[in-house]
Amino acid sequence: MSEFETSKGWEQFADSPSVLAYLDAHFKSADDLLPALLEQVDESDFSLRDWMEGLLVLNQWLEERSLYLPTNDNIGYVSCAVASAGAGAHLSHLPSLVADLLEQYGCERAVKK
Repeated sequence: MSEFETSKGWEQFADSPSVLAYLDAHFKSADDLLPALLEQVDESDFSLRDWMEGLLVLNQWLEERSLYLPTNDNIGYVSCAVASAGAGAHLSHLPSLVADLLEQYGCERAVKK
C-alpha cells in the first residue's frame, strides 16, 4: 500500500470533503490509476491539489450533462489542460484551464450514462 493510499497520505485533503469523496470513488480500488495520476502531477508545474481541483471541475461538468468518462481519460483531459498552459503554467489556475477547455471544446470521449 502506497503512502498516498493511507489516511496519512490523504490528510492534505482533510479540508476538502469533495476531493476525498472523489479519491474514494475513483482511485480506491484502481491500483493502476493512482500511480498514473501521480506521474502526471510530477511531470507538471501544478500541485496534486491543483490536479484534484481540475478533476473535480471535469467531474462536475460530466455529471451536469449525465456523461461518463473513464478515470484514466479524466486524467488525460486534465493533462491536456496542463499542456495548454505551456511555459506560463506557473501563472495559471488549473481548474480554470479545465473549465475553459470544456467550454471551448467539450469532451468528445464522454458517453451518456
